[in-house]
Amino acid sequence: MKKVLLVIAMILGIFILLVLLSYYLIMGHLIVNEVPKESDIIIVPEGQVTQERANRAVQLLDEGYSKTNKIIVSPLDAINSEYYYEGGATSDQLINDPAADTTYENAQNTLKLMAKMGLKSAIVTSSDYHMNRTRMIYERVNKDYHFDLTYVAAFYQVDGQLVAWPEAPEYIQDIARNEYWKTIGYWLGLYKFI
Repeated sequence: MKKVLLVIAMILGIFILLVLLSYYLIMGHLIVNEVPKESDIIIVPEGQVTQERANRAVQLLDEGYSKTNKIIVSPLDAINSEYYYEGGATSDQLINDPAADTTYENAQNTLKLMAKMGLKSAIVTSSDYHMNRTRMIYERVNKDYHFDLTYVAAFYQVDGQLVAWPEAPEYIQDIARNEYWKTIGYWLGLYKFI
């Protein structure tokens, strides 16, 4: 009986250690922020109703990083469209992918749209805490296309300063902490459902 309890305790200890280690590894590497480079188009996988994604995409557009002078927003809706317009984008600069409900669908739909448009490169921008999982799924889907993708993070603004998610308001930190479970789900191949 003692041996059984010892084995159970060891398995439980290893499991807890793996959870803690994976939490550290995932949460410590959420932010992927490459140097932007001129690309054919800018892609924004939307989902959370926060303004930083629109702000960063419009900034990149204004700085001339989109050769087509367009942004694919996946999806563009009544709420987030206002953020793009407030930032200075016009309706003819925004391409809506209305069908996406998950990051996986964002990647499938936007890369398929790029192929239809004959494009070769894109900047993919999303909230800083969402970038690791965004890159993971875009790279999986991109194996079918071989586009040149650059991943640029959008940071939250606090008192006029851009901050990473750990310094953002608590509700942003809560959203970021959910990335742990979503990333685990993606590792397990559940990305079609998360």
